[in-house]
Amino acid sequence: MFMSGRLRYLPRTDRKDSAMTVHILAPDDTIFSVNRDIARVGFAQLGEEVRLFAPGDFDALALVPGDIVVGGIRYARQGMERLGIPVPDLDSIPEALMPFAGRRIWQATMAEARQLAGNGSAIFVKPLPDRPKLFTGTLLSSFADLIPTAHIADAEPVICAEPVDFVTEYRGFVLHGDLIDLRPYRGDPLHFPDPQVIRAALAAQSQAGAPAAYALDFGVTSENRTLVVEINDSYAVGAYGLSPVRYARLIATRWAELAAQR
Repeated sequence: MFMSGRLRYLPRTDRKDSAMTVHILAPDDTIFSVNRDIARVGFAQLGEEVRLFAPGDFDALALVPGDIVVGGIRYARQGMERLGIPVPDLDSIPEALMPFAGRRIWQATMAEARQLAGNGSAIFVKPLPDRPKLFTGTLLSSFADLIPTAHIADAEPVICAEPVDFVTEYRGFVLHGDLIDLRPYRGDPLHFPDPQVIRAALAAQSQAGAPAAYALDFGVTSENRTLVVEINDSYAVGAYGLSPVRYARLIATRWAELAAQR
């Protein structure tokens, strides 16, 4: 299914082993459904067998080695667990990319974050990588900001960061160390990230042993600094306008890399 070494993806028509089914959660009217639809089109264009499933049918799926599950982080991780694939938890900013972050980032508890905000300190808080749906990353700077996350237990570990005034944010898609696309997703798209910073960050991450496929977000600050926002694993990353075929290749490459670690 995949070539050895750099695990370059081969479409069904170009490989001897054609045994691979892509199970995709059936698209619906929710905002994240577009990712599933793009994946469906991309894998179909690559000649792969695509099967749609409803949420209630997931447990009955006949998953076999080589299969891929597309349906957001939850279903992807459950699919990996059923296939015996180690589920990865990438740091939001790996050690190799810390010099490009431009701000302090640390792990704390929700209670510690609340105490800082209650004392008047501004702090950005988001869940750990393995609990992305717990709450949406948010800026805490006053008591009123604590209300949306009041249901989160004090002992819950979270990622904290010094706030940065980003005027725009871009998502870069990386395949085998190469940037294959860069898409604006927030703010003014005319504030373009510094290409030299992007190249340096990609080189640093590659030297540190980067995944075969991942997404790396960059932001441009009000002071015109280009900083790394965070890294996202491509086994269940959003498309953000990436072409269907490239999106499918990104997902398939990362799944192959993780499956090889079983």
